[in-house]
Amino acid sequence: MLENPHTFLMKTGSKNPSNTGDINMKTNVKNKKRIGIAVLISVIILTVISAVVSAVYINQNIVKKVVSTKGAGGTPFSSNYLLLVPKETSVFAMKTIYCSEGADTAQFVINVCNYVQNDPSNVNENDISYTLNLTLMDLDGSVYSKDTEGLSVTDNDGTAHSFSSGVCTISGQLLEKNQRSVNTYTIIVPKQMVGAVQMSAVAEPSDSSSYSAANGNKLGRTFTFAEYNASATTWTGSFSETDADGYDAFNYIIRGQGKGTVILTWDASQLEINKIFLDSNGLQRNVTSSGNMKSLSFDVDSTDGLNRYDIQFYKTENGVYTDMETINGYVTVNFSEADSQ
Repeated sequence: MLENPHTFLMKTGSKNPSNTGDINMKTNVKNKKRIGIAVLISVIILTVISAVVSAVYINQNIVKKVVSTKGAGGTPFSSNYLLLVPKETSVFAMKTIYCSEGADTAQFVINVCNYVQNDPSNVNENDISYTLNLTLMDLDGSVYSKDTEGLSVTDNDGTAHSFSSGVCTISGQLLEKNQRSVNTYTIIVPKQMVGAVQMSAVAEPSDSSSYSAANGNKLGRTFTFAEYNASATTWTGSFSETDADGYDAFNYIIRGQGKGTVILTWDASQLEINKIFLDSNGLQRNVTSSGNMKSLSFDVDSTDGLNRYDIQFYKTENGVYTDMETINGYVTVNFSEADSQ
């Protein structure tokens, strides 16, 4: 006959170590400890895995930021051609505008917007007043003082603006807050100025509140003009960034026309090439070294429809530079045309 259950429970509470109930309780405690340890280990493993995954994700985001057009960066003040730069910037990235062979003019349209260029839904919550300054220069950087007949600038209202002493100032420009606002400027450069002049275009906020709305930045770029020659064979390289301060990675663009071999050379003590570019293009064995310098050779052929390569470089631990002029000195591109035979 079973004992009174209440009596049994009282017995299991006995302090006698030989008691079966006491042993069961100890066993349960041990099991709970084992389970607790197992759970703790599982949590640690999951935490480590989560950290690794998070690290990979963060690194991917860094690459994406580098690849994206510099100047977007969440600042709702942008342009299709002009780049977002700090207020104090006076030297701007170059951009060549081409006109067709035999054409009388080179024509392009600059827009200035109050949203992030690749995210039109990110609209500025504040008005931005700005002035657009267009400045003509000779190719050596001196003031352009020659004839400007045929050169024209027209805004989206159809108003024509002229140059005086090589400068065209379009003031009183406004981008209204909380709605997509775009101002456009159509620029026509006559043939006699193509290849003979360069033009800087700077959209500069007019007051402190507008500068604040643009996060202390302005928009700027320098344009050169050339006649497009489909038969020309040349490949060149350049960084797309205009400022190195605060950046650990940079975009290098190689582009051109024709068929041949490109040799990309860089100072490996200062810059490290993106290995993903090498791996995805099967170029690991094409890299050679000589002291601090490394070189990558690869064949190019624009007739296959590929006339541009985007490569990322990363600052090494020894890299202490803060200006693009210094970085430009670490990378060179040489091109040799393929034998036509």
